[in-house]
Amino acid sequence: MTHKVRTSKPKDIFAGGRNKGAIIPEQLLHYTIALLSVALALGVTMLLRPYLSATPSALFFAAVMVSAWYGGFAPGLVATVLSTLIVNYLFLQPLYPLYITYQDILVRLAMFMITAGLIIWLNESRRTAQKIAEANLKSLRQSEARFGRLVESNIIGIIMADLNGSIIEANDAFLQMLNYTREDLRSGRIRWGEITPPQYLEVSERAIQELRISGSCKPFEQEYIRKDGSLIPILLGFVKQEETIIGFVLDLSERQAALRDRNHVEAALRESEARFRHLADTAPVLVWMSGTDKLCYYFNKPWLEFTGRTLEQEMGNGWAENIHEDDFHDSLDRYINAFDARQDFKMEYRFRRNDSEYRWILDTGVPRFTPSGEFLGYIGSCVDIHDRKVAEAALQQLNEMLEQRIQERTLQLEVANKELESFSYSVSHDLRAPLRHIAGFIELLQKRHNSTSTLDEISQRYLRIIAETAKQAGILIDELLTFSRMGRTEMRYINLNMEHLVQEIKRDLVSQTPGRTINWHIESVPFVQGDPSMLRLVLCNLIGNAVKYTRTRNPAEITIGSNDNENEVVFFIEDNGVGFNMQYVHKLFGVFQRLHSDQQFEGTGVGLANVQRIIHRHNGQVWAEAVVDSGATFYFSLPKLSKKEGNERT
Repeated sequence: MTHKVRTSKPKDIFAGGRNKGAIIPEQLLHYTIALLSVALALGVTMLLRPYLSATPSALFFAAVMVSAWYGGFAPGLVATVLSTLIVNYLFLQPLYPLYITYQDILVRLAMFMITAGLIIWLNESRRTAQKIAEANLKSLRQSEARFGRLVESNIIGIIMADLNGSIIEANDAFLQMLNYTREDLRSGRIRWGEITPPQYLEVSERAIQELRISGSCKPFEQEYIRKDGSLIPILLGFVKQEETIIGFVLDLSERQAALRDRNHVEAALRESEARFRHLADTAPVLVWMSGTDKLCYYFNKPWLEFTGRTLEQEMGNGWAENIHEDDFHDSLDRYINAFDARQDFKMEYRFRRNDSEYRWILDTGVPRFTPSGEFLGYIGSCVDIHDRKVAEAALQQLNEMLEQRIQERTLQLEVANKELESFSYSVSHDLRAPLRHIAGFIELLQKRHNSTSTLDEISQRYLRIIAETAKQAGILIDELLTFSRMGRTEMRYINLNMEHLVQEIKRDLVSQTPGRTINWHIESVPFVQGDPSMLRLVLCNLIGNAVKYTRTRNPAEITIGSNDNENEVVFFIEDNGVGFNMQYVHKLFGVFQRLHSDQQFEGTGVGLANVQRIIHRHNGQVWAEAVVDSGATFYFSLPKLSKKEGNERT
């Protein structure tokens, strides 16, 4: 489809000419040889001067001959002029200053130049004759090659016969055409009268008569009889050379078969075209076709119904009158660029409907080619996408509104986080002050009791409970602050040696558990990329829990190791402690969720929640497996990061 179509485009103009630079070195060589020949003649003449006093110019004739033979007229002329000057000034005048007159010298020089000129002319004639002979020889060889290719061609049969009708020679194409062998040819069994059906004897006689008069005859159609008796249609032509007739035979079998099938092909084409038009007119899309001139010549029925115009109005560029003016030039450029490149294209534009409303359509064009690759033009289809475009615009507007709301909510969340952080520090400070007071007064009461011994055993137990509770409340406040910071702290990724970190935590825990027997089984674990302080807190919690919940075991068995795959590393901490009921595993990593009482094992219920938050911030997972009274195993995974990802997260 096009509008005011540019049916022609600028053509690249390439100016070329013969590369004369390649000739200059060859000409320079010709002149160099001429100069060297003259110089050599001069040198030899100087050496043989006593013997050449009578004919000092003899060797210079040889220099002129060599120059003209090799380089042609111009180098020969240069050699002649140089030789004349050298002979005059170096040999003639100095040798005979007293006995030879000036006129004698001029005569001798003139004779030298005439003789040299004759030599040049003879050499130039020889060179010209040689070039003509070489050109004739080349043409003759090309002609022989063409004739040889023609004779050996598998397309045209060639025969040579005498005027009596005996076929003397034939190429393989002719023999294969009639199913004869070369032995049949040599035995003389192939004659015109035997291979020509009776109904063509008069036609053949007229052709031979025309051949005898004019030396050739116009090609004519007839049939030949094959060796098996079947007939083959041929196109036959003759030329006469002296007493020999040369015939050219072309097999017309395929052409006649094609002619017989032509009616069937045309009928099939008409039926195919009828099916195409029926399909196009009933399809729920607008179909168009254009030719090699970029002009449209076909529109289906839905197209005409959509536009409310006639086929005559739409033909050529007429359809383009319905394109919205804001989309016209862009659509034109897209179509022309695709057409010139013979490529598929898709484009969207607004198109006027029969009710004058502009609707968005999707226009798709595909180039058409014959089986042999000849370009025929384009076929295209248009689909009404107006409702989709309206929905996309509404969705875009909704996305923009949502984006704005997200930004607003993000800002509100940042403000809330800052307020929460401020609140956390305030609560921490406000709670720590009364706890310090409680701890301080309890310490004073204990000192007073030690000095006065006025408190009974029950009162002393109360004081110990109050002191431990205050201490536990302080620990709980610290862990809650740590938990709240984990969601806001900026992460710092480094390449971390987890094995060294495990060994450090083990040393700290061993010093805190004197008198216990713990068998540590620490396997080699790999380096990972992560935040060192956060991952240290993870290992402290998990290994500390293993130490705590194996308190009733002697000896305690704690195993620390890892497994890795293509995408992640999985660490595990296994113990032989009290374990837990897997029915409640979903509560394990929640804040304040504990599966054992404080009387059994102390704790705040925040440590595992911190572990889960930290591992999730590393894009990993944490989980546990256990059997009651048979130990537990805690797992956490860390993804393997590329060097580039690690740098980006640092």
